[in-house]
Amino acid sequence: MRTPLRAFLTTLFSVCLLLASGLTTARADEVTPANAPKPRFITYNVCGASKTCDSHNDKAKWLADVTGAIDHWEADVVMLQEVCYEQWKLLRTHLAGRSGTTYDAAWGAALPSIGNCARWDPDPHDSVAPDLRFGLAILAKGGPGTLDLTSRTVDFLPEPLEATGTATENRILLCAKSTVTGRTVRICNTHIDWHAGNKTAQIAKVAQITRGFAEAGEPIVLGGDFNQTPKHADMNPLYSHGAGSTGVFQEVDENDKDEFRGGDCPQTKDQCRSGENTASTACSPHTTENAKIDYIFLSSSWFTTVRGDAAACSGVADHHLLRGAAAWESQELPPASQEPSARDR
Repeated sequence: MRTPLRAFLTTLFSVCLLLASGLTTARADEVTPANAPKPRFITYNVCGASKTCDSHNDKAKWLADVTGAIDHWEADVVMLQEVCYEQWKLLRTHLAGRSGTTYDAAWGAALPSIGNCARWDPDPHDSVAPDLRFGLAILAKGGPGTLDLTSRTVDFLPEPLEATGTATENRILLCAKSTVTGRTVRICNTHIDWHAGNKTAQIAKVAQITRGFAEAGEPIVLGGDFNQTPKHADMNPLYSHGAGSTGVFQEVDENDKDEFRGGDCPQTKDQCRSGENTASTACSPHTTENAKIDYIFLSSSWFTTVRGDAAACSGVADHHLLRGAAAWESQELPPASQEPSARDR
């Protein structure tokens, strides 16, 4: 009798944990707040202006779900893509003003206006027009000043297809220095175009900029929706390992052996350019195939013991939320302050 009872209680306990976690993990190799190192990171394409995410009409549910995911993971850094400005204000104000754990925030606009952002109007019945800007956001655990906004940079990424008349959306790289578990870190966030010609050029530019920060001695956290799969040659400038790699980064979900598929990624390896799917037909009927396209990259010289997994579909976005964790490679602290680079002046 003991064995069936123990199995039942174990299953019941697991189900309770999943129900309590908000955006729960999608696979058996769950990385939990109990076993993950620190610092911890989240990247999430929140689908702020897309018609495919009509659940955003319920602003309170969106806020509760995203806040719950951040708190469950005890995230130190959160990087959001496809964010409407009023949507960002809603989350920023809530996380900055609540009792307990608070977050500082930075914003970068990719577009000056997008019509569907009107659904985030905080009071549709007043006479004040909502701010319709659309872009990226970074959140860092801590009060005002946790993010050094004097270091904030917004780089517009190359758009080779503009010359061909292909309609494209501006793509940017948003970066800022922040205190993360007591250390100074450069956080960067991006959303790469899905068009092949732009994609290659934009990933290369992101790699160039962030490599410059890393070579200056800064710990780097780079997250976002890259619209590309791990083994593609476009990703070579980012990864520090794997065939053709020339980069300085490791990725949080690169050691999940459930995703090692043989070939150049056998089970005997310790790391592989792979990871759980972050875009899937389960999250959106408009998604045509399952793929890993969202990433959290960490500079290899500063971080170790990376961990990561994708959350289950939440109903508030058409991507899986990706969460990651790592330990510091060394007890030595990077400088709390240093002479600003030309990019910061």
